[in-house]
Amino acid sequence: MGTKTAVVTGATSGLGQAAALALGAAGWRVLVVGRDAGRGAEVAKQAGNGSEFVKADLFSLADVRRLAGVLAEKAPALDLLVNNAGGVFSKGPATVDGLEQTFALNVAAPFTLTEGLLGALEAGKGRVVNVVTGIQNGFSTKLEQVVGPKATGGMFAYVRNKAVLLTLTRAQQQRHGARGITFVALHPGIIPTTRFGQSMTGFNPFTTIGPFFSKLFGIGVTEAVAASRYVKVGTEAVEGGGYYYEGVLRPAPKQALDQSFVDSVWSLVATEVQAGKQAA
Repeated sequence: MGTKTAVVTGATSGLGQAAALALGAAGWRVLVVGRDAGRGAEVAKQAGNGSEFVKADLFSLADVRRLAGVLAEKAPALDLLVNNAGGVFSKGPATVDGLEQTFALNVAAPFTLTEGLLGALEAGKGRVVNVVTGIQNGFSTKLEQVVGPKATGGMFAYVRNKAVLLTLTRAQQQRHGARGITFVALHPGIIPTTRFGQSMTGFNPFTTIGPFFSKLFGIGVTEAVAASRYVKVGTEAVEGGGYYYEGVLRPAPKQALDQSFVDSVWSLVATEVQAGKQAA
């Protein structure tokens, strides 16, 4: 069948790098997406199997669309897309597309990249893994808190956006599953050793007290363990539209199961991405 190809975004450091290397060790060719060419080239070299680095700025929807074109040329039949890149940010200036940064990176970029790669994913009967976070069953958000003037930064914004991405995963499965593409959401676990949260200003619990409490209460996992969950959910049998909490299938939060909310999320994201395209 030949070597399978995976795309991993945010793969030049931290968990994305660990996932790329784990896939490489499993025999996959990995297209390593990130902004740092030096680190990216090294990750691709370590992954082996003809892996390559592809540079892109995921805060720019125009560059995400360019990236999709480049990736489709390199992998006309794509087996796996891991939308790993994400982050938490303090409230700051909007992106070039007029989007709040948290929404731009955690929702708009993976949506745009996936849409641009649908042809390649269909040709490869591929899988899309959207990386989210641990979300409690009763958690809910209002979409006006994610985009527009009421959108904020910080951890609450991050969780809201990941809840939207999880819901979007279900919408993608409903709309594109018939094309032979499988969509799943993965919470890989809490990994205290990554660079997560470094873009925040002021007091940052992730890089200060977070590692201490993770070690004290044993709630964190290593990058190697988390990366093995990427490989498991990316390569083994899964339930389309499923939410894999630390690699294990569990029911999605109630709000994500509400079809009216699923439809609203799809409409919102598609509209915001289109508006961003027009503003760029």
